[in-house]
Amino acid sequence: MVFRQIIYNALLAGFIAGLLLSVAQVLIIDPIIFAAESYEVEHDHGGHDHASETWAPQDGGERTAFTVIANISAGIGFAAVLIAVMSQLQAMGLTTLSVAKGILWGLGGYAAMYVAPSIGLPPEIPGSEAAALESRQLWWVMAVVGVGAGLLALVFGSIKIKIAGVVAIALPYIIGAPKHVGALFSHPAPDAVIALTALHERFLIVTGVGNLIFWIALGLVSGWAVSRFKVDSAGDQLE
Repeated sequence: MVFRQIIYNALLAGFIAGLLLSVAQVLIIDPIIFAAESYEVEHDHGGHDHASETWAPQDGGERTAFTVIANISAGIGFAAVLIAVMSQLQAMGLTTLSVAKGILWGLGGYAAMYVAPSIGLPPEIPGSEAAALESRQLWWVMAVVGVGAGLLALVFGSIKIKIAGVVAIALPYIIGAPKHVGALFSHPAPDAVIALTALHERFLIVTGVGNLIFWIALGLVSGWAVSRFKVDSAGDQLE
């Protein structure tokens, strides 16, 4: 698939997947975030000056608009990578794409980009305590790259490459994700901690559902797009 076709179809797939994620976020994810933020506002942060915080969109329409833009932009980026890899593997004769196989690719993306890092670093709601941001970011990248590359190796690689893929998948968890020492919530009110804990449990479920919808849509549309084109090993369109 030529570069132009990759971009056009990435725009389509990213828009659809990002819009679906945004709908899920507005309906089932944001209410939990807003509820958790209400406890965060009530929490005395030891003299922290909220006026010094960086700019953030206002609650309501502005915040929703920026969320939709961010989700669609992320969807386009992920779709571009997904379609490029799909089309190259198809050009090499390693696979023939279809809508059904696109869904499998979407599930693979979900496993690599959401499930894998969430095993070590579950999604967080406002007010939760966590390890240092830099160490969490580093481990997140390690988990995503390791599991993503490992899954590709297991599906398309030779025996030796499959073994390397297993190692790549296991390595982030052998090293271990950075952990916060202490309670997940430091709010001084016991009732608030109970409420935040319940919100956190619900948040894990709804973010998993939202991301699953996103990745299935991304894989489905990407698989459909790639199945419509035949390319040679150099990525040039044949028809």
